[in-house]
Amino acid sequence: MRMRVMLLGADNRLGQALTALAAAEDIQLMAVGQPEGGWRAEALDSWLAQQPDAVVNLTHYHEQFQLGVQDARTLQAQRAFDTALLAACQQHDVLLLMLSSARVFDGLKPAPYSEKDETAPADPLGAMQAELEQRLLVWERHLILRLSWVLDSSAEGQLGRLLTQLCSAQPVTLAEEWRGNPTPVTDVARVILALLKQVDCDAPLYGLYHYGGAEVSSWISLAKALVQELLAAGYIEHDPLIQPVPFSSQPMAGKEPQNAALSGKRILHTFGIKPRAWRSQLAGLLEQSLGAKNQRPQ
Repeated sequence: MRMRVMLLGADNRLGQALTALAAAEDIQLMAVGQPEGGWRAEALDSWLAQQPDAVVNLTHYHEQFQLGVQDARTLQAQRAFDTALLAACQQHDVLLLMLSSARVFDGLKPAPYSEKDETAPADPLGAMQAELEQRLLVWERHLILRLSWVLDSSAEGQLGRLLTQLCSAQPVTLAEEWRGNPTPVTDVARVILALLKQVDCDAPLYGLYHYGGAEVSSWISLAKALVQELLAAGYIEHDPLIQPVPFSSQPMAGKEPQNAALSGKRILHTFGIKPRAWRSQLAGLLEQSLGAKNQRPQ
């Protein structure tokens, strides 16, 4: 790759996956992990003084995509850093790749969302992501990648919380008609690297793109697929009782869109990036999340 790519957030799960994938292709990234004092705008000038051609901003991936943080003070700090990063990239004429999510939509549409749908966030995190999108869209050299449900091996993340429930030997209550695209973190890394490689070939394919794993799923369907993998690998001995409950009764109601499904047609037609089946990647995710095969969780 000819471009010098700076990766902010190289120490989180997505940053690690992207770094490993790039290294497997002999691509070196300028990796920056979270400083001890957190992400601060004061450090941007020194980082950009290294003259990267592109910046991949994964600084708040874990907080936004795994924890779904809604705290006003935390979001304000994230907004301030990302706004400063955007301005710095514009000043230095550097391509900026930023993550966003299905939270920018209210979740009322019955079909998957496309890039043409108007944003209507229903929670503070979605509102912040929509605001940052609008700020970045006025700058030509940008890539915005909207994602649905990102699954990684962090214990407190979306997948980790679900696995804890399924392995608890207690009945599990899950929301009905909560829909999205399960997308393993390694698949997200693959897509980010594919975007960068094509832009590196002087293809000015800037803009906003959606990506999600192949096959839109309900959260219950994802749970049942996980149960089959858990049983097959010996992590659990009995099929847990899964009780469907209304989405409105669950803690995520009002914080996450009931329909988080995204259409990936534009990224397919523009970059040729095909969605991968998330079901075939579940075994690997479980291996990372729960340890060696046949090891029972405590």
